[in-house]
Amino acid sequence: MSELAQTIVNGLAVGTLYSLIALGLTLIYGVMNLSNFAQGEFAMIGGFAALYLVNHGVSYPVAVILSFGVAGIIGFIVHLLAYHPLRKSEHINMMLSSLGVSLFLVNLAQYLFSPNPQVVDSPLAGRNLEVFGIFISQQRILIVAVSLVLCGLTYMLLEYTRFGRAVRAASLDPDTATLYGIPTRRISFMTFVLGVALTGVAGALIAPVYNIYPYMGVSLTTKAFVVVVLGGMGNVVGAIVGGLIVGLIESLAGGYISSGFQDAIVFGVLFLVLVFRPQGILTKVQGEKV
Repeated sequence: MSELAQTIVNGLAVGTLYSLIALGLTLIYGVMNLSNFAQGEFAMIGGFAALYLVNHGVSYPVAVILSFGVAGIIGFIVHLLAYHPLRKSEHINMMLSSLGVSLFLVNLAQYLFSPNPQVVDSPLAGRNLEVFGIFISQQRILIVAVSLVLCGLTYMLLEYTRFGRAVRAASLDPDTATLYGIPTRRISFMTFVLGVALTGVAGALIAPVYNIYPYMGVSLTTKAFVVVVLGGMGNVVGAIVGGLIVGLIESLAGGYISSGFQDAIVFGVLFLVLVFRPQGILTKVQGEKV
């Protein structure tokens, strides 16, 4: 039982990170109708930002906070250069542009930081906390706490603020929202920046536990898409719940079957969801009005 509990705890820690990345992805998809294939690269940016700051004397907690701003600033520049000029074109053009952004950011990181895997020093990484015979890394506790807090704050921002109402309106019907005076272009900018900034924090949180390297975003983007499809495209709560489910499945598969089959089992679950419930587990089927 202790081994099972340990596996579940590890899965929840990874799952909250997936939830944070998928939350940013689903925000961007909801407002811009963009499947952002460069989403994982912003986690990579957050990880390398934390590495650079810690190596230059900044404490790790401060580096995590600053990674939010670094990823957000780079996201603003990317949106301005790669997505905003294509806003009136077909959505496939923005999707292809996101692939170009992904390749550019990967190669830029490889040039600036080298392709070798690196780990960010954190004072919590080597400390464990024992609870009922379960050893939990304090870094994983920090991951869970920060991820859940950010997910909760983002949910409240969308549900209970004027900005959140504007985001939901732009997501449901951007043309009608514009007629009601909602600045949909500005909302698009702000939502994209928020989505990639959340992902940047996820990268900074994961950096002391796993190696960071320029190509790490590819795997994270793939997992984020699995989470979003599982929870329902554009569903904020679905992204949070879906991330926890994927993290648990991945951890249990690695602990009781084989670590080499983790990804295969996760994608097998994705296949089953697409076949039997393509709208996602938390999205209701809506009939078309005639």
